[in-house]
Amino acid sequence: MNDYKNGWRYIVWVEGNDNYYKTFSLAQMDYHNSRVKGYDVCLTEIQKDGSEKVIINSEEIGDKPEI
Repeated sequence: MNDYKNGWRYIVWVEGNDNYYKTFSLAQMDYHNSRVKGYDVCLTEIQKDGSEKVIINSEEIGDKPEI
């Protein structure tokens, strides 16, 4: 819950490493840049109760973007 209280709203998980963002646009940019590089990526939103909601998961999409 401290993450939410500190203004963090999104987490981009790149190959299991977490990057925190306060805005959706920055999180989305990191997600797409990591996908282009061929990484498995997951973008989640931090909820007020401290839980995470998956917005998009590259593993569920199944295809790798072309570079």
